[in-house]
Amino acid sequence: MKFYAVFMSILVAGTASAGYIVEDAPGWRGDDGTHLYQWESFTSASAEDGPNFPGNEPFPSGNALLFNFGAGAIVSGDGNIYGFGGPLNIHAYAYTDVDVQTVVANVSMHGTELLYDQVMLVWTDGLEGGEQGMVQGQMSINYWEEVEYGPGNIGAIANVSWDFDLSGVAVDIREIGLFLATSGPHSSLDAVTLDIQLGAIPGPAAIAVLGMAGLAGSRRRRS
Repeated sequence: MKFYAVFMSILVAGTASAGYIVEDAPGWRGDDGTHLYQWESFTSASAEDGPNFPGNEPFPSGNALLFNFGAGAIVSGDGNIYGFGGPLNIHAYAYTDVDVQTVVANVSMHGTELLYDQVMLVWTDGLEGGEQGMVQGQMSINYWEEVEYGPGNIGAIANVSWDFDLSGVAVDIREIGLFLATSGPHSSLDAVTLDIQLGAIPGPAAIAVLGMAGLAGSRRRRS
């Protein structure tokens, strides 16, 4: 009965806090050279069941995928990933054709809280055996409210964001992964948003100049 009471209290909290109460959307959202991926209703609670695709992309989109690698999770009635039998272990991936400069991640959770200091962004150049690395971002708590779910269980309704600056990485970043986990069971993942700002794409004139420069170089080498 205790587990049932905890489960029902999480579902009630989830219904009350659907989506974001406060989302830290970057000012460049929607500009040219940016991507937005949003997950606000999940269909898969485990990696074995497949990925969750972003709801704002044509289905199925391979540009971004979200998995839960934690055991004992279920999809709740309101479309959240609920860690009924253990902590959540969430990975959200995105793939681009242009160098990634900035990533802003927003996460809406309730129940057992995230391990905030362990949230990180991993990146690769997209090549097999290529370069890779990881960074920790600047965290902002945009909304936080303590909640009790079941006897003696204290958690929170929390909207948290991270700003990851990748502009100083001397690599063309083509793949990123947001890794986050909770400190125990009875966490409910309500929403995840990834805003991605890309490097400048050369315009037609710049591409023509680059082509002419290459042609001139080849002529000099032949002469």
